[in-house]
Amino acid sequence: MGNGRRFPAWQADALRALAEIPQVELALLIVRGDTTPRRSGLSVLRDHRHLLWTLFNKGYIERRSRASRPTDMSVELASVPELRCQTHPVGRYRERFDDAGMAVIADHRLDVILRFGFGILTGAILSCARYGVWSFHHGDERRFRGQPPAFWEMMEGEPVVGVILQRLTERLDGGTVLHRGCLRVTGHSYRRTRDDAFFGGADFPSIVVRQILNDDTASVTAAPSVTDAPVRRSPTNPTMLLFLARQAAAFVKSQVSGVARSAKWSVGVADIPIWSLLTRPLPAVTWVAEQGRSRYLADPFPDPTGQGDMVLVEDYDYRTHRGVISAIDVTGNGQPRTVLDTGVHASYPYLFHHDGAIFCMPETYQAEQVRLYRAVSFPDRWELVATPLTGIRVLDPTAIEFRGRWWLFCSLEGAHGNSKLHVFHAAEPAGPWLPHALNPVKTDVRSSRPAGTPFIHNGHLYRPSQDGSVSYGGGVTINRVDELTPQRFVETTVARIAPPDTGRYQHGIHTISALGDRTVVDGRRDVLIAAGFRRELSSRMRRLLPGR
Repeated sequence: MGNGRRFPAWQADALRALAEIPQVELALLIVRGDTTPRRSGLSVLRDHRHLLWTLFNKGYIERRSRASRPTDMSVELASVPELRCQTHPVGRYRERFDDAGMAVIADHRLDVILRFGFGILTGAILSCARYGVWSFHHGDERRFRGQPPAFWEMMEGEPVVGVILQRLTERLDGGTVLHRGCLRVTGHSYRRTRDDAFFGGADFPSIVVRQILNDDTASVTAAPSVTDAPVRRSPTNPTMLLFLARQAAAFVKSQVSGVARSAKWSVGVADIPIWSLLTRPLPAVTWVAEQGRSRYLADPFPDPTGQGDMVLVEDYDYRTHRGVISAIDVTGNGQPRTVLDTGVHASYPYLFHHDGAIFCMPETYQAEQVRLYRAVSFPDRWELVATPLTGIRVLDPTAIEFRGRWWLFCSLEGAHGNSKLHVFHAAEPAGPWLPHALNPVKTDVRSSRPAGTPFIHNGHLYRPSQDGSVSYGGGVTINRVDELTPQRFVETTVARIAPPDTGRYQHGIHTISALGDRTVVDGRRDVLIAAGFRRELSSRMRRLLPGR
């Protein structure tokens, strides 16, 4: 249901994701058939209270937005019949389809109507399709209703913007929530925040359709949401002046900070078992010594057999802009030594024990492979035994055996690498790994990307994840996995671990791993690093002066 065969890019992505499902047929394109005159540019300008918003949105955002870029789908939709329908106003805000149009729509016996155009719908159209009319709402409906999308979250300093796909009901802003996500706000760019929200939710309809095809209709039959949040309107001129001033200040701050500050990570040990972090804050951490000005250690993973204090880490050098896997005794004064150089940037050396051997599954996304290494002599000698996944750029692969099957949690490198969780499953760690039926199973920048060793406590599986809502590596959340099958995934966030509030590493934490009755963690401080400064400055100059 839209306005023709040209769609904004994010809507085209949503339709393509649906069309990729073998059991799905795009059966009917419903477009507006009346000739309601649009507001002229002069009439828009007469609305002087919102003039700055109109100029900003129409003159800048819509023109430069990737998500709003018109995409011609005439070829892809060539076989889809088009129905032009008349609508009639109902009250001040709603509209309903005329009887002739409704009769044709009913004859198609549709399962779902996806709404991209038209206004606030009422009447028979809402119950015409088997699973109703689905519509996007960009904002957490429990707090932010109305328009513009993502604007008021930024105005009020929220770190995230919600996205929901809902089944419309007769109650305004009272639809049934089918799928929900949470994307990060980019504080200095409304355009980027808005684009991320639009693109980040584009796969929601395909996820819900796959749920239905797996005989899971709980979401489409759930009770409608109820909210008493105030309805937001387009910002007035004074609000826009304040908003633009804040954007300018945030942009300057981001540029200065991006060049002048680099992440300096270290690893350390906390005298607390990992499961205790479900109910207790992170205690004092004993940190290893830093490794020079241009080098850092992060992503610690200890011997999974529980023997000794040797830990594998990402060993990153700003001068080469690449990481290798090193081993270090986190309780001694020894120096890290390189034990695995994959030939590409390597990090997150995830360790697990299986069939009497120790395995390492590091992140090597630049190779577009997940590589599985077996320890010949832990921790110094490794042999490559399999490449379980190829052709995809996997971040933070985290494997665990649970209830008779192996599960791989990860994110994928790209625009939403910190926001979307993907799951694969297999009979053995070497694969073949099969994608979960609902990938990506979760969209939430606060609790998706893996952040260390999963663990079982009191019969429940818990999964550490990164909270990237404020900054990359800004915190760790722990999620309880409530349902995990090849067709179902449900988890609940139960705890959040903030960076230490004292000491050197107060700016971030993004890995926690079990070391017997202790926990190894990493911590971040933001400092000026000469090699990082030169690289970042050069990169920004190339973007500003592409011809140089």
